[in-house]
Amino acid sequence: MKQDLEAAISDALVYGFPLYEVAKTRHRDMTGWMGQPPLAPNTVCHERRLADNTCRWITTPNNDTLYSRAWLDLSGGPVTVAVAALPPDRYWSIAFMDAFTNNFALHGQHLDAPGPVVITLAGPADHARPIAGRVIRAPGNDVWLLARWIVNGEDDLAAAHAMQECLSVTPCKPVRSPVVEPTDPMDPANFLAVVAEQLERNPPPLEDAAMLERIAMLGVIPGSRDPWASLPDATRRAWQSGMAPAHTRIRSAFIGLRRNVEGWWVFDELEDADKRYEWRAALALAGLGALPITEATYIGRTTDDDGALLHGSNNYRLTISRQGIPVEAFWSLSLYEPTENGRRFFVENPIDRYSIGDRTAHLHYEPDNSLRIYIQHQMPEEPTRRANWLPAPAGPFQLSLRAYRPRREFQAFEVPLPILSLEQPQPRMCQ
Repeated sequence: MKQDLEAAISDALVYGFPLYEVAKTRHRDMTGWMGQPPLAPNTVCHERRLADNTCRWITTPNNDTLYSRAWLDLSGGPVTVAVAALPPDRYWSIAFMDAFTNNFALHGQHLDAPGPVVITLAGPADHARPIAGRVIRAPGNDVWLLARWIVNGEDDLAAAHAMQECLSVTPCKPVRSPVVEPTDPMDPANFLAVVAEQLERNPPPLEDAAMLERIAMLGVIPGSRDPWASLPDATRRAWQSGMAPAHTRIRSAFIGLRRNVEGWWVFDELEDADKRYEWRAALALAGLGALPITEATYIGRTTDDDGALLHGSNNYRLTISRQGIPVEAFWSLSLYEPTENGRRFFVENPIDRYSIGDRTAHLHYEPDNSLRIYIQHQMPEEPTRRANWLPAPAGPFQLSLRAYRPRREFQAFEVPLPILSLEQPQPRMCQ
């Protein structure tokens, strides 16, 4: 009986964790986090500079695009999102993510260029009502709009800013915003209260019915105003002792649900429902807001060919063949420093370089048109190596390669992936 309760607690936290993370991220924006001004519902916030080591509002940020974001609240009625005409040769995308972290709609260069685009999003209360024009029936009342606009280096920021200004959101009637504040994901009382409110605002899909029936006795009840107060003492104790192991399970899921292809960790579409819950929770922890695989395929590297964790005490060379990365848009390689709780952020470095890709200026290509990227803590002495240097911290780090609008063969990993080689430290030149 005790083991059954512990297993159910673990499943409840895994199921509810994405809802909690989205609510926490929304609350931070609404209240003004890290010195940022508060963001009202159904208004757009533009990030005007590329993400760097100070960027902490989203885990595993990219250094390829500027972000724009808005928290759409459909509790007061439909909301209209418009994008004016954009240059057809510049990448952009707008993802609409529900409270469960599912990207239920995606628009951008591949579908809508050059525009204009006008979309009305309707929440559950308006699903049956006829609405003119292009309509998306959102699964819940809470939608995270996350837009990405290409930036080809610092000199291209003005063009990216102009693209951002093409996005607008038309406010709806007064909304009924969430009232429960996410304060501590390790506090089961707060966790249950947030998840209960999120489930009331965002009806779970029918395929979740069996899971919800199983965990209802643990306080996961849509709309419950104080689920913790109704729980027996034994269940409360199980929650208190089960939070840490359940969080460990989520961190482990990010590792367990991937497979190794030529030294890179890749991720496939999951068919098993229980595994999808784990993957959704793991992605909420380590890659909240990630695009669908058809829009951006992500592959990662955490170890060398011998299985040792990547570390700044070593020098590495990453070789991309002359065929390059097969994409319709562009690709980039980013380097992150992992945190103890499983998140990943950029690393401060002397040249303010956080990624290298096919748009990076002044790279040195080999005579056969292959590209060698040098990943190390110390700045290389040789000029051609220095041009292709991706700075690493003194300690552990991880790599992430993004392929935007990847071709089918890259989505299926049917092409050779970049080769990562361990090098001996380069000798310093005599002065």
